[in-house]
Amino acid sequence: MISIIRSLTFNLLGFINTLIFRYNKISGPRPKIRGLLLLKNNGGSIQFGEECILNSSKYKNIIGGDTRSSIIVKAGASLVVGKNFRMSNSAIYCAKSIVIGDNVMVGGSCKIWDTDFHPLSQVGRLNNPNEGYKTRPITIGNSVFIGGFSIILKGTTIGDGAIIGAGSVVSGNIPSKEIWAGNPAKFLKSIDA
Repeated sequence: MISIIRSLTFNLLGFINTLIFRYNKISGPRPKIRGLLLLKNNGGSIQFGEECILNSSKYKNIIGGDTRSSIIVKAGASLVVGKNFRMSNSAIYCAKSIVIGDNVMVGGSCKIWDTDFHPLSQVGRLNNPNEGYKTRPITIGNSVFIGGFSIILKGTTIGDGAIIGAGSVVSGNIPSKEIWAGNPAKFLKSIDA
């Protein structure tokens, strides 16, 4: 009985996710969404490649905890996601530009933010805390694996085949085929072909 109720619930959520994608004018194929996605396109562009899967439920990947996946794109911003993208209960906030390559895996409860959200100056935060913040594009190459609970900050570039260890805070350039981890993320070793 419980499995029937769960199956009906996920079918209903699939229908709701389809409506959310249509309302937000998403181009490209619609990802397979397991759970209910929080998606808000505030006048930017969002494009997904083929065969993408977004887990957005504690029942589909318990690693992300009770959170669900969220994708927010601000006016004039661009989010481009390649094919075969996998994400579990994580958040993407795009204020300017985020480009994610093919075959990328994003572990549970990760954050990918191309903005500071608020001004860095004290006066700016007091006068208008939601304007005047800095943004810089994020580029994530092909076949990258980002371990759970990691944070990818504005201006980051991650090269093809790189691995980010769980719980890392990443800023700057991560070369291809290297493993980085920690807070702040530091080089651990190269990946053999």
